[in-house]
Amino acid sequence: MAIHVHLGSLLLLATVTLSAQTTSAPAQSLIGQGWGVDHVGIGVRDLAQTQHGYEQLGFKVSKGGHFPGGLSNCSVSLQNNSYLELLAVTGGTPSVHSDAADVADFVTKHEGAMFLGIDVSSARAAADYLKAHNFDVDGPNPGSIMKEGETTPPPPMWYDVSTADKPTANKKTFTIPIFLIEYLSSSWKDKARAEGRMDHPNTAIGIHAAWFAVHNADAQLRTLGDGGFEIGESREAKFLGAHGREVKAGLGVLLLLDSSDKDGLLTKYLSDHDEGIIAISIEVADLAKALKFAEAGTGRKIETYKGFYGASFLLSPEVTHGVWMEMFQVEH
Repeated sequence: MAIHVHLGSLLLLATVTLSAQTTSAPAQSLIGQGWGVDHVGIGVRDLAQTQHGYEQLGFKVSKGGHFPGGLSNCSVSLQNNSYLELLAVTGGTPSVHSDAADVADFVTKHEGAMFLGIDVSSARAAADYLKAHNFDVDGPNPGSIMKEGETTPPPPMWYDVSTADKPTANKKTFTIPIFLIEYLSSSWKDKARAEGRMDHPNTAIGIHAAWFAVHNADAQLRTLGDGGFEIGESREAKFLGAHGREVKAGLGVLLLLDSSDKDGLLTKYLSDHDEGIIAISIEVADLAKALKFAEAGTGRKIETYKGFYGASFLLSPEVTHGVWMEMFQVEH
């Protein structure tokens, strides 16, 4: 995948060496004790405008930080530890082959979801697991984010692992935009929770599913299975003209979809996008409250329906800056 940026914290996290985090017994799975589906990065053209739009939908948006090269972010921190990361280039011309350049190139064509980060308990163990299963692995690599006024990145806040964009001969790679991440501290989540930044007016709880538009779901499922993911239920996404299957990722899922309708929305998406995230499903505690904010924020009447995960409604890409957003309430 081309971009590996993500919000670590608004605070300087405690520095913990990679060896101290990962010298325990080898992981029995790729994710280990991680919670899996962690965060979706959404590339946008105007960060302030996007923040305002998400607040109108009932989300609390936290001030973020910046990365070398002029890339800035803000975040929607959610109660199940997942979050939405809004990303925009706010500096000058980004340097070539940088994360900022990747975002700048992406948003010249379209806004939207760029990647999914998957939380693992050990970056080193995850890398070793993938190498043992013949994947071309990049990492673990350290990462951090700078607060306002800082010009030098602080010590590592996380380690991430991805697979090569162009794997060496006979090696495997994930061609959908996912990577694995191990955070070195939970203090930023604890602080966000204590300050009420995870208590959203629209009652959002967390990201449950990332929906990937792909050309060949069966081939992608085989690769993900080889990488240690468990294949789940079949799904038919009629509004996208697509069908496919879920892949379990900790507490959440990846939904791999290919086209069942040559004139459908998924086919159109793939005509001008690389394979990527076309939609996300966010669980809410109270669908009626979420719907009230969505209708007020968009000025439109929005219909509900029975979705894969419970009673649901959809927000269109023009409202969310490039990604279909399903909000649902689990039926008890």
